Amino acid sequence: MNEDKIKSEAVEIMNNFMKALDKIQVEEEFVLMRENSFREEGKDIEKVDSDNFKQRFLSNASKTKGDAILANKGNWVE
Repeated sequence: MNEDKIKSEAVEIMNNFMKALDKIQVEEEFVLMRENSFREEGKDIEKVDSDNFKQRFLSNASKTKGDAILANKGNWVE
């Protein structure tokens, strides 16, 4: 396909999309109120044991070297 034709079709698609969105009513302000929460607001959080956390974090990795996680860059696309 011609590059100019692709660009003009893309502009047309975006214009049609924007026209369709123009008809949608959007709330100006949105506040999510949950009935249940996993923590109580305002409570003091216990100090995290960073060494224990680091060891638990590293124990989840399949390969480590010292304090680092070994991973192959781009391995997920193979």
